[in-house]
Amino acid sequence: MLHAEGIFRINPENSHEEHVRAQLNRGMVPEDIEVHCLAGLIKAWFRELPCGVLDGLSPDEVLQCNTEEERVELVKKLKPTETALLNWAIDLMSDVAEHEELNKMNARNIAMVFAPNMTQVNSFDVRLSVSELLILSRG
Repeated sequence: MLHAEGIFRINPENSHEEHVRAQLNRGMVPEDIEVHCLAGLIKAWFRELPCGVLDGLSPDEVLQCNTEEERVELVKKLKPTETALLNWAIDLMSDVAEHEELNKMNARNIAMVFAPNMTQVNSFDVRLSVSELLILSRG
């Protein structure tokens, strides 16, 4: 599954994603879930949270982080639930990046496609900084 080229970058067909989402919402796990569909649903789940996982951080704080140490300290400011969700997402991104040779998704690529789903802030600069935060906050 993690070997699929373009995982998290290639969007599934909307109708297929809607069908799978409906089944999952009814507690049914379809046997034929296509990897890009599942990846799209994971991104959508983060995007549709009432607050972005990283919205507890001010845009200025995110933009002013320049070192890995500053990013680690910034992540420590998150609430426990947000921290747990961020850690889960980073673990998944790390797992994907481990198979970069096959899926063409290195840490930067995966962070760039995940960043827009981790915050409700609309600033492009903040989203770029969030992607950097995601790349380096593994520690």
